[in-house]
Amino acid sequence: MWNSRMSTPEEIKLASNYLRGNLHSELGERTTEFSHDGVVLLKFHGIYQQDDRDVRRARAAKRLPLDYSCMVRTAVPGGVITPTQWLALDQLSDIADGTMRLTSRQGVQFHVVHKENLRQLVHDINGALLTTLAACGDVVPNIMANPFPDERQTIIQPVLKQLVQRFRPQTSSYWEIWIDGEKAVTAEPNNSIEHLEPVYGETYLPRKFKIGIAWPGDNSIDVYTQDVGIVPTLSNGTTGDLTGFVVYAGGGLGMSHAREDDTYPRLASELGWVTPDQVVNVVEAIVMTQRDHGNRADRHRARLKYLIDEMGIDWLTAQVQERSGVTLQLSPGIPAWDAADYHGWNLTGTKFTYGLPIPSGRVADRNGLALRTALRTLARSGLIESFIVTPRQDLLISGVNKSDRANVETILRNYGVPLANDVSALARLSIACPALPTCGQALGEAERVLPQLVGAIDKSLADVGVGGAAIRLNMTGCPNGCSRPYTAEIGIVGRTKTTYDVYVGGSVGGERLAERLRADVALADIPALLSPVFAGYATDGLQGETFGDYCNRVGTEQLISILPTPMVRRRRATADAEANSNES
Repeated sequence: MWNSRMSTPEEIKLASNYLRGNLHSELGERTTEFSHDGVVLLKFHGIYQQDDRDVRRARAAKRLPLDYSCMVRTAVPGGVITPTQWLALDQLSDIADGTMRLTSRQGVQFHVVHKENLRQLVHDINGALLTTLAACGDVVPNIMANPFPDERQTIIQPVLKQLVQRFRPQTSSYWEIWIDGEKAVTAEPNNSIEHLEPVYGETYLPRKFKIGIAWPGDNSIDVYTQDVGIVPTLSNGTTGDLTGFVVYAGGGLGMSHAREDDTYPRLASELGWVTPDQVVNVVEAIVMTQRDHGNRADRHRARLKYLIDEMGIDWLTAQVQERSGVTLQLSPGIPAWDAADYHGWNLTGTKFTYGLPIPSGRVADRNGLALRTALRTLARSGLIESFIVTPRQDLLISGVNKSDRANVETILRNYGVPLANDVSALARLSIACPALPTCGQALGEAERVLPQLVGAIDKSLADVGVGGAAIRLNMTGCPNGCSRPYTAEIGIVGRTKTTYDVYVGGSVGGERLAERLRADVALADIPALLSPVFAGYATDGLQGETFGDYCNRVGTEQLISILPTPMVRRRRATADAEANSNES
């Protein structure tokens, strides 16, 4: 357990009067950046202050201030966006860098938003019946849910809506600052009931608290990586009536290269089974236990996973049962996970859904590919009912009549958008975080180099006779693990500006962590490093065996023994490079 000393962010939250601080006055100042305290509080409002790291050194040499801007994140529970909302978000991207980015938690981000444009952007997002409130910060952020738009949504959506309502912060500061900007706002304490937070309290949570709802047999949301993961149980396994929910607790992937002894990825532990009317109260009890007992002195160890490992799952069970009044029951078991792949056309009820791969979730008009224009055209066409952001940063184009499928494809092709069958399986199944140049935590590149890396790995696969293999590759620019590399079949994790740690052996169902194959590998050397492993998979892989399962069966020790000799490089120590990093 942690001692009574609080970290600086905890002190800032406590003094903020429920997330007000001085944000209102700072927004009116003629500066390009926020104060240190303001940066901490902005996260609760869905905003990260960043700077252009491509020009950071050059500006410092000229003694110029950093080129500040903000990333604004929109919470989209379950990833569902109406055509009207999409058009509003598309228009707002002109206030940013002209792009939208679909996230691995089914939200939407705007990058390079300057301070003077923040209030308009946030105000107009709310005008589209979306919000940035609690899209990040030490709260429950965007709640994930299985995105496939068939009959399963009649079960998922009610509990999703209840969870969103229960864990949305109650402070009125958000509305005062962003929606009614002319109202006088102060940081003076106000103890009226409307300002109280019944779930979070005045210091909110020790760290972010991720929640996700999977579906029996379909773990596209990576349920074991959530602080709380929920899996419905049905009367006939993967079909039938809802009987209850299996609840998992303590997942989380963030770690620190400089603290590998006491920070680490962890898969969630099974807590128990509950009935449909109990699940929200049980989740609330877990959140409140973390609120009261989580580490508020060391943010590297402030996630629920560390509390469980310190106190034990039985302790958490007792806490939850006492707080909720619910007796957790043994799980009846859940079906095995299949490899969820929504790309291409799928029949969903009486209509069709098209799974469109979006490289790294970036919606832009660039390099002869007018993806943003194509999706805007679809939103205006009347041919679709909704867009749904998937946990792998792709987009489901939903509610299409059978007779309109060709029209949807024509619109996409007219704007140069590659369809699912136009790209390799590896390219379709690869994701990356934004990393450089905007993310302040990034140690190296991710999104900008992913196409180059995927192309080189595709060639390595073809060279050994397994071209077209459907392998899930997740790449991140730092060890925080936002793109979930530690459960991927191939995980690429930034260690320095030019090198990466390479992981293999995660499963397509997400129930197994990958293991590190080698640390500190130059980007250009990654395909050659993996080549002998691919060769082994080509010759010794079992019929129908996935690459991740093959690596797990053979074992990391054996795989390491066949790797090429590592290159030796001179560089600054990783610990120095990561001095300012923080666990996600």
